[in-house]
Amino acid sequence: MYDYFMSAIVFAVLAAIAFGFWTVFHKLASVYIDQVFGAIVVSFTAVLAGLIVLLPKLKTTQLVQDQKGVYFLVLAGVMAFAIDFFALQAYSKGLTITVGGPIIIGGSIAVAALIGFILGDSVTVPKIVGLLLMIAGAIVLSITTN
Repeated sequence: MYDYFMSAIVFAVLAAIAFGFWTVFHKLASVYIDQVFGAIVVSFTAVLAGLIVLLPKLKTTQLVQDQKGVYFLVLAGVMAFAIDFFALQAYSKGLTITVGGPIIIGGSIAVAALIGFILGDSVTVPKIVGLLLMIAGAIVLSITTN
């Protein structure tokens, strides 16, 4: 069980690193492109990268176990477009990474944690304290001037 959990944590850390770089790349691109086009390019690139990973194992992989998963993925895709579009909009208006990153990433952590609690994840004092500290840190980073 411990190895499985640690493996999951490693993937979560890698996702967090990717999310951080995603934020930086959005900021750098935002002033050079139309935001809708930018969101489409990000999504299209994600499709290409996914195909490169999926194609070699396509014959041995069951893609769908339950149709509900497809519905949730479609909703996640709509949210991915919204993330790209709104982040590009914010950064194209001059928002700095040190303000935008904490708001976008920190806000996403808070929303995900709160929805996790609604979906039945255990609510513990350490989780609440951690969430409050994360929100406080994001607020401090976002209101501190450069």
